[in-house]
Amino acid sequence: MKKIVVLTIVIGTFLLVGCDRIEGPYLITDQDETSYVEFPALDVSTVYRKVLIEEFTGHRCQNCPTGHQKLEELHERFGDTLVPVGIHYGSLAAPNAVEGYPYDFRTEIGTAIGQDFAIDGIPTAIINRGYAAGGYSPVRWQSKIEAVDRSTPLAAIQLINEYDAASSILTANAKVTMLVDCPNPLRLALYLVEDGIVKPQLNGTEYIADYVHNHVLRAGFNGIYGKLLNGDGILKVGTGYTYAKKLNFKDSDWNPANCSVVAVLYDRTAGEVLQVEVMKVM
Repeated sequence: MKKIVVLTIVIGTFLLVGCDRIEGPYLITDQDETSYVEFPALDVSTVYRKVLIEEFTGHRCQNCPTGHQKLEELHERFGDTLVPVGIHYGSLAAPNAVEGYPYDFRTEIGTAIGQDFAIDGIPTAIINRGYAAGGYSPVRWQSKIEAVDRSTPLAAIQLINEYDAASSILTANAKVTMLVDCPNPLRLALYLVEDGIVKPQLNGTEYIADYVHNHVLRAGFNGIYGKLLNGDGILKVGTGYTYAKKLNFKDSDWNPANCSVVAVLYDRTAGEVLQVEVMKVM
């Protein structure tokens, strides 16, 4: 099954004077996997900047459901302009079968991101990877989201996901189109997240056996912070870059019907996410 998504932002006239569509031949292909999908022409009048929030949480953290609730409130408030990723991190995310928490939500990628951003307590979050040691507490999430400058469009991401049920292999196809020049190297990272995971959670002093965990980071397609675009990470305005990567669901308990691909365009030099997009697997 194929799904297509196109970002939406308002673009300045300095980008493509007199034009509202970006088409070839300005296309760079740099695929880890063979891909035969055809992306539709990008209508820049339907593109807007989105914001990434990475929430650090744990199933044995008594205050984390408060963070989950705050994130859902913000997700409802900002709609699809906010893309959440839940990272189970730290000692309170570790499984403990004796206490009734046998499941392990943690991932190597999530642990690495938490360590890089010096996360030392949960619930906490980082917004568009703007650096703040230890992250931000839930009471600061909304103000940090609102502080992101979305008036200037930077890039667009299109996603097409192809899931083969027979082989249990997902191919994520992404196309990045630069809407402004960026002097720094850019990386494109693809992550798998899953909603609707029913597992225990501590909520205050209450043990909830059938708690529903959403936006959970499951895996990365191409490492912690992804792959440099175009070899050196530099793309000029109006240039399109396509990339494809496979992920095998075999031997996992991931439910493809509840999973989505999150694509993150990241400037590590400036410490900023330029664009983020999410698309359901099926």
